[in-house]
Amino acid sequence: MCKKLTQNQLRSIGRAYALQALYQAELNPQATAPSWDGEFDDEEGFPSLASKERAVATDFARLLFEGVVDRKSAVDALLNAAFDKGRTIERTSPVDRCILRLAAYEMHFIKTPKAVVISQAIELGVKYGDTKTHAFLNGVLDQIDKTPENSDQFSTNE
Repeated sequence: MCKKLTQNQLRSIGRAYALQALYQAELNPQATAPSWDGEFDDEEGFPSLASKERAVATDFARLLFEGVVDRKSAVDALLNAAFDKGRTIERTSPVDRCILRLAAYEMHFIKTPKAVVISQAIELGVKYGDTKTHAFLNGVLDQIDKTPENSDQFSTNE
């Protein structure tokens, strides 16, 4: 019998699903949106999920994926404001770019607590990024919290 996963664990799995979908879209912009039905079954490192658990994880993944896609320009502006001078989101590796977009969207638009978002982004970076990804992600995401939310370019009414 499988151990029932918590809501937080299912959200973590959903973030990983969303990251994979964003990465696929990044590498192949003409591709259609993911089907979400069984798309991430049997992925290495993902536990077997009961149908209700899979639905929770994929619903959260879909929310994140669609939110990042719909608000990409605002998310990128938020990230570019957080970078050191001379760096932009487009000059970041595709994996890091997708993790940053996912985390920035969740932090700024869903209002998930900063500590949770950064922790989850670092976990994704350790799993999918290179050896220095975690420190880079931490630094950029920490700066997002310091970006004024009343700025028109970061409006939640896009």
